[in-house]
Order: sequence, then C-alpha cells, then structure tokens
Amino acid sequence: MRSIRKRLRPVADNDRGMTLIEVMVAMFVFAIISTLVLSSLVQITTITQQSRAQHVAANLAAGEIDLALDTPDLFALLDESHDMPVNGTTFHVRRETAWVSDPSSTASCGGGGSLRFKRVHITVTWDGMREGAEPVRADTLINPAERINDPSKGTVLVSIIDSLGEGVAGAAVSLTATSGGASLPTTTSDAQGCAYFLQVPNGTYDVAIAKSGYTGVLQETPQQRDVSVQAGSSTTVGLQYDLAARLDLTFAAGTTARLPSPMHLTLLSTYGVRTITLPNTNRRQTVATHPRVSYRVVAGQFQQTSGAECAAIDPASWQEATVGGESLGSGSAPELSAEPGAVAATDVPMGIVTIPQSVKGLLATSTTGRADDPSCVATVQLSYGNVAANTTVAVPFGTWRFTNSSGGSVTATNVSRGSTQGADVVTLDPREVAP
Repeated sequence: MRSIRKRLRPVADNDRGMTLIEVMVAMFVFAIISTLVLSSLVQITTITQQSRAQHVAANLAAGEIDLALDTPDLFALLDESHDMPVNGTTFHVRRETAWVSDPSSTASCGGGGSLRFKRVHITVTWDGMREGAEPVRADTLINPAERINDPSKGTVLVSIIDSLGEGVAGAAVSLTATSGGASLPTTTSDAQGCAYFLQVPNGTYDVAIAKSGYTGVLQETPQQRDVSVQAGSSTTVGLQYDLAARLDLTFAAGTTARLPSPMHLTLLSTYGVRTITLPNTNRRQTVATHPRVSYRVVAGQFQQTSGAECAAIDPASWQEATVGGESLGSGSAPELSAEPGAVAATDVPMGIVTIPQSVKGLLATSTTGRADDPSCVATVQLSYGNVAANTTVAVPFGTWRFTNSSGGSVTATNVSRGSTQGADVVTLDPREVAP
C-alpha cells in the first residue's frame, strides 16, 4: 500500500489546477475567437440587409416604371422625388424625364425637333447604404398614344430657366400671331419650365411670358419676337426668368439737387444694355433686376430709341487723360448684384450744377465736349421744369448746354466734378485726379 501511495504522490502533486496566467491567456483567445465570430455575424447581417434593401429598391423602381407607362398624358409626366418607408428603411425615389426628338440627344422641353417619345429614368437610394454601393436605376422609353405633331402644322416648344439653369414653373406663356397663323390660348409652364404649343398654324408669332415678382435680364417680361412656325417642324424658344432682386439706389447722394423728368437709369451687363424710365424724380429709387447678374449702374439714358448711344453718361467710358495740367484716372460706375428676393444698395453719382437765376422750363441738351469727352452720338435733352433762383440740379455725366423753354441761354455755376466750357455749357467729368 505504501508503495502504491508513493508512486501516485508525484501525480497528485502535479494536479494543482490552472495558474492565473493560463486563465488570462485562455480568456484572451476566447475573446479573439468571439470577436471574429461576432464580426462575421454582423457582416452577414449587413450584407443580408443591403441585399434585402436592394431588392426592395428594385421593386420600387419597377413600380415607378409601371406608373410612368400607365400615365395617360405624357406632358404631365415630369421630374419628381419622394420618400417611401419600407420595413423601417426610408427609400428615396427620383424620377427624371426628358422628351426625345433625336435618339442621340435628349432635352427637357424637346430640343427643337418633333416630339418622338419620352425617356424616363428612375433612381432609388436608401438610408444606411454602405459606402461605395450603387443606387438602383431603371429606364424606359414611352411612345405617345396619339400623334403629337401634325405634319400640316408646326410646334413651338418654350423653355424657361432661372439664373441657375433650373426650370421655372407656373409662368404664363402666350403665343400671339403677328403675320398669318392664329393666336393660341395662354398656357402655363410645367415643373420643368416647359410650355408646349401643338398644332400651330403656319405664320409668325411673338412669345411672351409673365409671372408675378419675376423679371428678365434685359426686360421685365422677356419675350421673343418673330418666331417662325412652319408645317412639320418644331421651334424652340429659350427665355431666362427669375424671382427679382432689388437695387436700392440713391442719386446725387448728400444733396438736394433736382432730377430731370423723366429720369432714366441704365443698367449695363454682359447681357447688354437695359434702360429704365423711373416712375418719379425722387432721388431714392428701388428697381427690380434679374438676380445674380452684375450690373453697372449709370444715371441717364445710354441707348436711345434710334440705337445711337450716349457713352458720356457712363463713367467707365472716360479714359485716363491729362486735362488742365492734371492727370485724371479712368472713370468707374458702381457695380452690384443681388440674390433672388434680396436687396443691394448703392449711391449713383451725378454731376451737380447751380442755376443762379429763376428759369421757366429749364432744359439741358447734350452737346460736343472736349476731345477726351466720350460725347453722345444722339442728342439727349433733359427737362427740369420751372426752377427758382439758386436751384441745384443733378445732371448725368457729359457735356450739356442749358437753355430755357424758349431756347435762351441759361448760366450754370458751381459745377461739381467737372468744368465750365462757357456760361451756359458745362462738362461733368466722373474722373478723379490720379494719385
């Protein structure tokens, strides 16, 4: 018995259990294995959810295609976006449409050719899309159920965009016959800024648009004249229209000078020249302009109805020169723009003169000035009405002769920003002495 115990004692001595280090190593290995298993489970779950979401998105896209194919009026099938929650996930569905006149190109309003069919593009995305995942897309082409283009008549397609190139919805669009043809009822631009005039008799038309609070770049209500319509063809008219910005303008700031009547304002931009007849002779005026267009603001009438220009009123037309021993820098006019619905303010400089005697029917007429004066091609005449002695009047830049209503000469004194050419002739110069 002792011999057996003696032999078993080493075995019993070695069966003392696991040490703390061995336990910690075992737990660490278990944690690594558990993490790997959990990560695999999460990844499998994510892939399953993404696959399920992609399947739902494909069904939604197919449903949108079916709805588009069932649309009775293709002109009412427009761009649209909406959200749809399914099983706790929100899906974002976007439909984009475009008329196709040439199979190699598309355009929202048809692009100027016959309206052959409409292309519909559906895109579906969803919340929680994994990085790098592609949205689900679907496309189709829809042929009109009835003939749109009459081979014996024409089509006019009007596209109206804002300053960012987006379509302007809800604008009234008119098509008025000016030679032959027949005027059609006014229509309204759709959500893509498109208006369609179908089966238009041959002739020449004017296209005009209108929407409250909106303005064009060079005209308050943009229009296009002399649009020719011929049988079997389509004509596209593109117009720019946007919610008006406003310019808060102060003429001859810091003075009590009288303005001429009527008072004109000229806005110059890269789009061209716009002349506005102001509603009154108040020195502070608010003018509606096209937003996001930078206008150079000038007092006076730059372009006459005959097409001749009076460049002298624009300070930027006056170049560097030496006059009377003084070195003058080039002139500059205030330039500003504003966002849609916003207001931008500036002072509009003018020359100031004093009329020392009372005058019945004071007139200022443009005339030839110095060699460095840009001058006016056409004759411009400003009217100030009856003025009392020592009245100050504000005059656009340039050279002017003062007379009364009978043609008699009127003396002008205290000329600001200019010089006297004679008792009744002054040159109002916008330039400053160069430093």
